[in-house]
Amino acid sequence: MKTLFWLGIMTCGLCVCGADAPKKDPRLSADTVVWAGLDYTMARLIGPGDFWNPETIFPDRPESWNRLFVRERIGKLGEELGKRVIVDVEGMTRRNKDTSPKQVIPSGGPEDVIGKSHITPADIAAAVKSYKLENQTGLGLVFIVDRLVKPTANGAVYVVYFDIATRAVISAERKIGWATGNGFRNYWFGVIKKVDSELAGERPFRAPRQQR
Repeated sequence: MKTLFWLGIMTCGLCVCGADAPKKDPRLSADTVVWAGLDYTMARLIGPGDFWNPETIFPDRPESWNRLFVRERIGKLGEELGKRVIVDVEGMTRRNKDTSPKQVIPSGGPEDVIGKSHITPADIAAAVKSYKLENQTGLGLVFIVDRLVKPTANGAVYVVYFDIATRAVISAERKIGWATGNGFRNYWFGVIKKVDSELAGERPFRAPRQQR
């Protein structure tokens, strides 16, 4: 199940106002994307088992997952999107220091439902506006982690594209990935890897080749 929020771009590519041409999707026209990092500040970790000791997870674990993404996934991300990737994560490192053990919900219950989200479009817009980035212009990309759910061994992440200069959210798509891997860090990083790998199928982000 995926939820898609479109904010700040035209949803009808055939709409023409006066003599103006249709607006281009900035994800398509940009040849570079600025990677803003993995945002865990709104994440919920749900269920018994893996999350029994919240103090060992927050606030330090998000930094470990962010470093792992830069080390193992940035090159793949560039290949998947067909773009040059600029890493700009120092601000996210500081932001994730505000995560709290209270984000762990060990008892499960109604929160176990992976298909539901507590994060709203307004929450995403506010988060994007608050990011501290060295780059002041361009196309930004951030993964906002929604939840990691132990009973169903999966997690949900919002893939968010935004205009850095205006902080307008271009799109926010909720994707679900399975947890897989050895050890706590790699197991839950598997959700991120799955979400990341699905970007390769989003070919509208690449300009189609001209037929000769």
